[in-house]
Amino acid sequence: MYDFKFNHPLPTTDTLALPVDDTVDPVKQAQELVDKLSFVWGNSDAQGFTDLFVDYGVWRDRLSFTFDYRTFNWRENILKAATDLFPKVQATNLTFLTPKPTIQRPYPDLAYLQFVISFDTELLNNHAVANAVLTAEGWKLWTLNTVAEELHKFPEVPPQDGHMTGSISWESQREKDDNEAVPEVLIIGGGQCGLMTAARLKALGVRTLVIERGERVGDIWRKRYEYLSLHFPSWADHYPYFPYPKGWPTYTPAQKMGIFMEWYAHALELPVWTSSNVTSASVDSEGRWTVEVNKGGNEQRVLYPKQVIMATSLCGVPMTPVIPGMESFKGGVIRHSSEHDSSRNFVGKKVLVVGTSSSGFDTAFDCARRGIDVTLLQRSPTYIMSLTHSVPRAIGGYEPDSKGKNPDTEEQDRLWFATPVGPGEELAARNAEVLENLDRELLDGLNAKGLRTWRGQRGTGNFTLGQTRNGGFYFDAGACEQILNGNIKVEPGYIKSFTPSSVILSGNRERSYDLIVFATGFSNTIDSVRATLGSEIADKVGPIWGIDEEGEIKTAYRESGVKGLWIMVGFIPFSRYHSKRLALRIKAILEGVATEPYTS
Repeated sequence: MYDFKFNHPLPTTDTLALPVDDTVDPVKQAQELVDKLSFVWGNSDAQGFTDLFVDYGVWRDRLSFTFDYRTFNWRENILKAATDLFPKVQATNLTFLTPKPTIQRPYPDLAYLQFVISFDTELLNNHAVANAVLTAEGWKLWTLNTVAEELHKFPEVPPQDGHMTGSISWESQREKDDNEAVPEVLIIGGGQCGLMTAARLKALGVRTLVIERGERVGDIWRKRYEYLSLHFPSWADHYPYFPYPKGWPTYTPAQKMGIFMEWYAHALELPVWTSSNVTSASVDSEGRWTVEVNKGGNEQRVLYPKQVIMATSLCGVPMTPVIPGMESFKGGVIRHSSEHDSSRNFVGKKVLVVGTSSSGFDTAFDCARRGIDVTLLQRSPTYIMSLTHSVPRAIGGYEPDSKGKNPDTEEQDRLWFATPVGPGEELAARNAEVLENLDRELLDGLNAKGLRTWRGQRGTGNFTLGQTRNGGFYFDAGACEQILNGNIKVEPGYIKSFTPSSVILSGNRERSYDLIVFATGFSNTIDSVRATLGSEIADKVGPIWGIDEEGEIKTAYRESGVKGLWIMVGFIPFSRYHSKRLALRIKAILEGVATEPYTS
């Protein structure tokens, strides 16, 4: 799942030997770099463009030049890509965007100039976020992230007039339109990924239809365990076109999120068929799709979309280990965490939770707050971070001001998604070390109670874990205190076997439990693709998630290996950001203006 090959230390002031003092004018220095960028782009000067970077510089592009997601690490690869691309794509009209150029100083030995610009190509309006460092040769680009924003010829459509002129009510007309939907794009899955992508496509005038297996939009959150609240602050979780109202809780209860998603679909008039699922799908060599759908559980429909998006989440199918004696165990209830809604019926009994990622901690916390005798069984270490320290450092830019006013979400997204994987890992490793020191008392206390912690994969906290395993970490939402005060016990190891009445843990420790919850995660998204679209299609899809050699997420948001099939996955900020780029790409394809993705 991790193939990246271009790690490089941070450009610290000791290695550059040039500290950035407080007299530097960031606006002036940024303008000089923008003038140079404008010149080399305007003259298709690949060598001149490459010379603007430090030797280990990184150019990441999302559609603007490559019409794909690509990262070019270090000068050699930047030069090759620029030489190939600049004769075909010219960038013009460079202007500054907010926030204004600044000197960023995240650590005492690291300072860089950051600025954001808008620019045009023939096809697209775009933005770029640049980070530059001071060298003996002057300011040089460390990273440049170029990203598509809008198709010139196909902007978002204006709103409808809204006056009722038809012969039936608005609600009846909506029901009729949804029932008779003839989609250009079929979206399978009505969670945040599916709804946001549908909203983006609708804004571009693309006919879409969402197929959702739940009885209601939002069931993906509404029917999860009843004590769940989202672990990410709501001010970083806004949906496009329909942000949360003022006064929304910082950590959204899952059932409230389910209701909001239903509002979202209604407010944006997104066509959704609930209680529906795909029964068969096929695509020919020309990319012509035929999809049969069981609509509402009682009617077969055949659709012929031009594009299909799998938005059934990053999770495939629940993974429960097969353990000797499990089938004959009669001593208690066994279930996967995806089937567990509450611990309220196990008060006065004993519960074992297998697995120490977010779901495991949440389930153990629910038991502890009800006074249930609960044990966490931990096989491998977990990356733990307190919300107090991690949230401000990771996503503080999204936080409302003292008067409750939210910053511009798109502006923050530009900055938050701008850092390529190589520099991102180095910054994340620094941050993980800082957080570990800030959380030292918490971590030492957990370790003393038997919980093993670590700094995460490659020592980057949850940065690499999130892009490879999508698990193995926990934002402390209350369970850690229950471990410290002894209300949640921790045992090391794994379940070795079952007897008819007991559980045998590794080391031949025999225990009895009334409920065993396997918080052991899910398989890869490809299993969901296979179950929905069939093996013939799934076998052609590339690996989903993980980091490729360049530093891009594998397959998601990009060509999947099957013509006209796209994979849309990720937590809410990912969904918001990448749904915009995917919608632009699909709109360009449908309108016949898309360029071939750069593959060299």
